[in-house]
Amino acid sequence: RTGKSPSSGRNGHDRPSESALAREIRGIVLLLFGIFLAGALAAEGYTQLHGNGNVKGNFGWIGALLASPIALFLGWPAAALLPVAPAAHALRLFGRLGERKDRSWMVFLLGMVFLLPIIFGLAQGGVREATALAGIWGAFAAFYVLQFAGAAGAWILMAISLSVLMAATLSWNPIRVVVAKRVRTLEDYVPPTPAERSGLDP
Repeated sequence: RTGKSPSSGRNGHDRPSESALAREIRGIVLLLFGIFLAGALAAEGYTQLHGNGNVKGNFGWIGALLASPIALFLGWPAAALLPVAPAAHALRLFGRLGERKDRSWMVFLLGMVFLLPIIFGLAQGGVREATALAGIWGAFAAFYVLQFAGAAGAWILMAISLSVLMAATLSWNPIRVVVAKRVRTLEDYVPPTPAERSGLDP
């Protein structure tokens, strides 16, 4: 009992529900936007492959305005990762993903969107012309990375960048997996418990 009349304003206990509702609405918007962007990119890819698609008919002028420049600038592999970012953030708003994990996945996805076109640009020889895999950004960056570091140095820079990105976001370092070897010492030895010893074969 608060002593308030039914017509009085809301109290502080109503604010969490309003905040939860706002989070739900933002999550719905982000998830649907991710689906919309993925569909627009798929329709744009089908149109470029077969020449008879209709992006504007299915996703309107906003879908065509988003899909074509994104694919042209980033290339198709990196563009395909973009819809995952709002969907991952929507999962956090729905309570299916922790805030720290959401931040890590967002940084990882954006880092891959930045690096993946360069990797494809290097694989294609660093040509200046934009390609479907590297896009404008990947071709431009790969050309100047090759000029700066050479072929071997460019791939080493990419390996360093990917390792730093994975270590900082996913807490996993592929280079450490390859080169590190755990040496077991006496300090690592944990004697078996009495229950474990009783089950051992003499």
